[in-house]
This record gives sequence, structure tokens and C-alpha cells, in this order.
Amino acid sequence: MKTRTLLLTLLTGLLTIASTFTFAQTTQATQENKTEKQEAKEQEKAAKQRLDDTSDLRKKTKADARVAKSNAKEAKRIDKEAAYAAKQAKRADRMEAKAQRNRAEADKQAKKAAKATRKADNN
Repeated sequence: MKTRTLLLTLLTGLLTIASTFTFAQTTQATQENKTEKQEAKEQEKAAKQRLDDTSDLRKKTKADARVAKSNAKEAKRIDKEAAYAAKQAKRADRMEAKAQRNRAEADKQAKKAAKATRKADNN
């Protein structure tokens, strides 16, 4: 009878230990699944955030490119205007020099005419 009780107790103990290990493994596997699912969700969320950031960066870069293009166009227009103004200034300078030469020549001619008139009056 002692053997039977001892055997029954031993068998019950073995079953308890075996079921405890199985329960522990199931709990651990469930927790690992939950952790993996959370990590997957976090990675998906991070990937979506990176995608949104890249999209925003692309939009911002496009806007900056448009502004830069507009600024370059304006700079080119200003440069053309400056070149035209320089050309006009050069032309005006040449015309002014020509006008001064013509005035000097006219003054010379006027002096000659005055001298000739005086000479004619003296004769």
C-alpha cells in the first residue's frame, strides 16, 4: 500500500511538473508573439513616418527649386537690364563727346568768321 501511495504521489507530481512546463512555454510563446507583433507595428509606423518625411522633404525641395528658378530668372532679367543700361551709357558718352567736338569746331569756325569779318571791315 505504501508503494501504491508513493507511486500515485510520484505520478501526480510528475504530471504537475510536466503541465507547469507546458503552461510556462505557452505563456512565453504568447508573450513573444505579442512582442513580435508590437515590434512589427512599431517598424511599420516608423516606416510610414519615414515615408511621410521623405514626401514632405520632396515637396519642400520642389518648392525651393521653384523659388530658386524664379530668383535666377529675375537675376537674369536684372543682368540684361544692367547690360542694356551700360550700353546706353556708353552710347550717350560717345554722343556727348561728339557734341563737345562739334561745339569746339563751331567755336573755332565762329572765331574764324569773326576774324574774317574784322579783317574785311578794316580793309
